[in-house]
Amino acid sequence: MNGDPALASKPSLAGEPVFSRRLLVAWIVGAVIVFAISLYFMGGGELGGPDSVGPSTFSRSAIGHAGIADVLAQLAIPVVKSRSSSLEKLSPGSVLVIAEPRRSGQAEDAIRTLLKAPMVLLVLPKWTGQPSEQKPGWLSIVGERAPLDAQWALSLIATRGEVVREKGAIQWSTNSLQIKPTIDSPVQLMRGDRLRPIVGATQGMLVGEIRDRDRKVWVLADPDIISNHGLAQAGNAAAALAVIAALRGRDGSVIFDETVHGFVVRPVSPFLLLFRFPFVVATVQGLIAVALLLWATLGRFGAPQTAPTPLSAGREGLLQNMAKLVEFTGHQDVVVRRYVEETVRDVAVSLHAPRELSHAGLIAWLQRVGLARGATIDCEAVLREAADSRPTGPRVRGREAWGAGRRNPSKLVRLARDIHQWRGEIVDGRSRHSGDH
Repeated sequence: MNGDPALASKPSLAGEPVFSRRLLVAWIVGAVIVFAISLYFMGGGELGGPDSVGPSTFSRSAIGHAGIADVLAQLAIPVVKSRSSSLEKLSPGSVLVIAEPRRSGQAEDAIRTLLKAPMVLLVLPKWTGQPSEQKPGWLSIVGERAPLDAQWALSLIATRGEVVREKGAIQWSTNSLQIKPTIDSPVQLMRGDRLRPIVGATQGMLVGEIRDRDRKVWVLADPDIISNHGLAQAGNAAAALAVIAALRGRDGSVIFDETVHGFVVRPVSPFLLLFRFPFVVATVQGLIAVALLLWATLGRFGAPQTAPTPLSAGREGLLQNMAKLVEFTGHQDVVVRRYVEETVRDVAVSLHAPRELSHAGLIAWLQRVGLARGATIDCEAVLREAADSRPTGPRVRGREAWGAGRRNPSKLVRLARDIHQWRGEIVDGRSRHSGDH
């Protein structure tokens, strides 16, 4: 096998999976469960939609208005259950019905805008109910709403108007519709100086009119004549149709505004839709998938690092690598000093110097031999200069710390060259070594 056996013995990381099999299966199962839950909520319909039991045209409960909308549709009268921009849907001859609005500050501003329509039928609120748990769409409990709710709705068009509830018998003294309605007790009536009675009695008006230039608003005080349970009473359906016919033009439609009951379709941008429930579930799934993909595929950031230079083979390459290692550690002075000392010892052995000589005696003996053989290099001076090449600063590990204490590298190279030349001259003679510098 070619290459470094140490590298070949290491296990390969390319074949190892990023996730264990068990963890991967757990992630897949979790993603499927979350996706199924998101589909369930996305297909569950709109909250407070057609199954609502409140006073709206989507409600078939006793206090709902789905019955009058169906009756109008069967009579080929165009009916629109508006959940946004009701004013834009009005055509010439159309009438806008605002039936039993819910009391709130936000609804008040919206209703005041809707009351600017040319033909408006405002129905005051009267009943409230609690949904039945056994039968969806039915009511389990029905009760009267607070009179202040009706008073609030009337004040939007008649600021000095007054709402009253009569439990006694009502004798209609004014009835422009020529139809006598039947209303359960208590009968909700209204009073006001701006209201012109269309259907009224001495106690108050059931239907009143307010004209303002080219705008006409009829106010129906008691919603029983248009509610689902009230249509079963004698005369109520006919009275409701007569009220709408008096306001509607020949080709006009009847617009039931359902935004006042919370049925609002708000246009949203596709980007914001990603962060709204239930679509935010799919957004979170996508972000998790992207994070897992990055985790599994990204091994680095930025530009790739350059591969290290391969080690060169042979003695020359080995020497170069050793030189680079010595340069990196910053121990050139130690290597040169030891090289000088070992060269002197090797020359002494080669020349069979007496063993009993001390270090100073050995140096003096080598100088005499070198002088006799014509050596031009003083070995004692080289040894002394090599000994003085030690760094003067404190030795701290690290290449940067050695930089301040090292001698000039050119001087260390000169010492190595001088001791090498001295060895050739004293061992081989000056004449034979003169060309091998």
